[in-house]
Amino acid sequence: MSNVMSAKPTRDDAAAARDVSGDFVDHAGERYYVIRNVDRMKPFFISVISSDDHWLFISSTGGLTAGRVSPETALFPYVPVDRIHESLAHTGPRTIVRLRHAGGDHYWEPFNREHRGRHVTSRNLYKSILGDKLCFEETNHDLDLVFRYTWLTSARYGFVRDCELRNTGSADVRVDFVDGLQNILPAGTPRFTQSNSSNLVDAYKWTELDEQSGLALFTLYSGITDRPEPCESLKATTAYCLGLDDPTVLISSGQLDAFREGQELTQERQRRGIRGSFLVAHSEDLLSGQASAWRIVIDGQKSQSDVVQLQQTLLSDTSLDDRITASIAAGSDELARIMASADAFQATAEENVSVHHCANVIFNVLRGGILA
Repeated sequence: MSNVMSAKPTRDDAAAARDVSGDFVDHAGERYYVIRNVDRMKPFFISVISSDDHWLFISSTGGLTAGRVSPETALFPYVPVDRIHESLAHTGPRTIVRLRHAGGDHYWEPFNREHRGRHVTSRNLYKSILGDKLCFEETNHDLDLVFRYTWLTSARYGFVRDCELRNTGSADVRVDFVDGLQNILPAGTPRFTQSNSSNLVDAYKWTELDEQSGLALFTLYSGITDRPEPCESLKATTAYCLGLDDPTVLISSGQLDAFREGQELTQERQRRGIRGSFLVAHSEDLLSGQASAWRIVIDGQKSQSDVVQLQQTLLSDTSLDDRITASIAAGSDELARIMASADAFQATAEENVSVHHCANVIFNVLRGGILA
């Protein structure tokens, strides 16, 4: 993200600098606060806001819940904070990297707490001062790789997860990776049923992939009801990937173990009665200093006409990626204007004091709004 983020510590540096620390860094005209070695802290809760109707609550471990307007439209299960801290193994982001080497393949699963100690790694967490961007970063000092992903929001397109895998070593490498999101909720999932009868909800789940456009649809086979009445489910959660050439798309987590065992993956077209995921598998040669970048976009409550329009856009609109980036920037600008109208931006001799004031105003505005 910035020069501070891009700097590659040596293995000795990683072993010596294990203390938690934090400071402000610059990136693309914005200010961020970074917590280094965040994995050495107890898990804590973070909110990511927007100028629109998004809500995103996320743990420093990476587990999360998110949606628009209310918990009734959640994209991931809306559960208590302690369960979110522990949910990363089965909900939200999942990344597995295989580094091909003459002496054998090396596997790395960034942010997986169960893999702690397999490699010398360091984890950092970056949040924009405005509060609408959050970046997770892990550096593998053994494999000379850095993986980071950033959560962003777009009023038009939903939630955006920008990802980057960088080769910081002196040699060119061949990498295979699987990356994406697990346990995505279909549109229309009742909150009470999800919280109390999640296995019943799984039985109703119907996940499909439109292979031509790469669009995944997460739906319910029908509305969930115990009454003898017709109950159609006509909305979908959608997910798609931009930035990778012809990736293999998985709509469940069933092949992750096969990838860990070095097996070839088969693209999935339909899954029923199980939790849906959106995962992309890709292979690439990374030159020294080179990075592979992609983004995953997810949104909910899409009608049939919304889905058809999105399919056509993915097939024909070569500027979609740029328009998503522009929409994200427009949302940040609108959020800054809202905060400015409430006198959130002040300048003092101590930056942490100014930022603390801005954070207070942000949460006051979230609770009470602003004067028209």
